[in-house]
Amino acid sequence: MVQQWVLFAALGGLSSNLFNFLSRYLLREKGDATAWAWFYECLRAIFFLVAILFDFRLQVSLYSFIVLLLLGLTEFASVYLYMKMHQCSHLSISTILSRTRVIWIPLIAFLFFGEQLKLLDYIGIVLLFVGVSVTVAPHKLFIDKGAIYANLAAFVIAINVILLKMATPIASGSVILFAYSLPAVFLFPLLMKDPKRRFVESSKNNVPVKLLATAGSIVAGYLLVAALAVGDASRVNAIYQGMMVTGVLVGIIILKERKDIVKKLIGTALALAGVILVTT
Repeated sequence: MVQQWVLFAALGGLSSNLFNFLSRYLLREKGDATAWAWFYECLRAIFFLVAILFDFRLQVSLYSFIVLLLLGLTEFASVYLYMKMHQCSHLSISTILSRTRVIWIPLIAFLFFGEQLKLLDYIGIVLLFVGVSVTVAPHKLFIDKGAIYANLAAFVIAINVILLKMATPIASGSVILFAYSLPAVFLFPLLMKDPKRRFVESSKNNVPVKLLATAGSIVAGYLLVAALAVGDASRVNAIYQGMMVTGVLVGIIILKERKDIVKKLIGTALALAGVILVTT
């Protein structure tokens, strides 16, 4: 019998991949990454605000306030980097690079929760690094703009997932996810020139695709929080990110990202093997 948190993590990963694919589809032809990120966060914040009416639980304390505030700020930073990543790099490459958060989360979780790493975890981490190296060669990992955004996003998202884990005992899923999205609603306009015009233009273009992408993100958020409430952060995230293989294959098959296809497939196989070892 598959444990419930494993199912939640896997389905959440698939929903996240739907969001990734649609975001890359929207941004691959020089789309406005920041405007889309702002529009997407506004839609999510509105949904979660309504959902709070039916799903409200919050332990009122200074600790709760700090955790939820940091959660929102790291979400703002991560989604900005994430959208820039999709704007600048192939889905089949960024999918693997951004999943290096599987490396960071067990290490950060050890510091926060004392989650111990086993030998197989370390072997899995090595395989992940090898998979990433194979995937991006001969591209320069820290010079290519898309790769830089992907790696920065991976680290910030790793911190964000740890904060999500910390928030699960103190608030309901809807409260957590509302706090998750709210700061970005107010902070994104500060990064933009002529934000009103760009927001209006973003809200008019590809509306069905954007609504579907946002729905995928909302479902992924709820499933990830539900999985984290029961499972440990390292294993939940590893399974969640293990669904990355669908993103790589979609990038190659549907978006026609055929450049370095053999390296992408080898890198995917190695990275996926690493994820499997981390979850055993």
